Amino acid sequence: MGIHTSRIIPILVMFWVLVGSILPAGTWNARFERTVKSAHFTESEEQQIHNLLTEAQEDQIPVDLLVLRLEEGVAKRVPTSTLYNALELERQAYSYTRDLIVHELGLQEAERIVSDNTIWSRVTTIYRQGVPDEDLKALIAMFNKQRSAERWNNFRYGGGLLIALRQWGLEETLSLKVVEALSRSSIPGEDYRAVIDLFNAGISNRTSLEDIANRIIDSAPNSRSLKVLERMVR
Repeated sequence: MGIHTSRIIPILVMFWVLVGSILPAGTWNARFERTVKSAHFTESEEQQIHNLLTEAQEDQIPVDLLVLRLEEGVAKRVPTSTLYNALELERQAYSYTRDLIVHELGLQEAERIVSDNTIWSRVTTIYRQGVPDEDLKALIAMFNKQRSAERWNNFRYGGGLLIALRQWGLEETLSLKVVEALSRSSIPGEDYRAVIDLFNAGISNRTSLEDIANRIIDSAPNSRSLKVLERMVR
């Protein structure tokens, strides 16, 4: 599931220089202090988590988002060791998806994407839900090409639909093609999930999953709305 990291390290050095002044430093230290006081961490535990966040900041990872996870964990009384491991996995995921975005789109476009923590967070969330690298890169590429101002919101829904279709039993290649077809349509992302209903309706009419998927793949790019797609598919 890895990418060829050795091939992109040289350009990442330049990339970090480019984005270093763009990513916000945030006010995470003050939030961290408030959180650890309420959590009653030991001095060693506090230092360990602080070191992790400091390393994340040095690596240009969005620390404010990690602090948010820390606050959520403390509020839920998650054990310190479990919380630390979760934060470390999150830090690694952000670092990995940044490398993947650079690898797929190049420095200039990657700079624009990761300078927006909301977009970067959405990519990382889809990655952590288990979408394979090649499919995640395909999702990034297809939604980055969308003309819609909501393309990264649509990306979030597209990734969710891909996961749902595969959990539902649709073959991997077809499920990705369904999402790609939707990305080429004018259908808003919040309607993507309702595509599952088209499969349910087709199965009720004894239509195979593959046939339904191919109808959606053929029809979605020409559909202005979900209702139009429903009429074309049924």
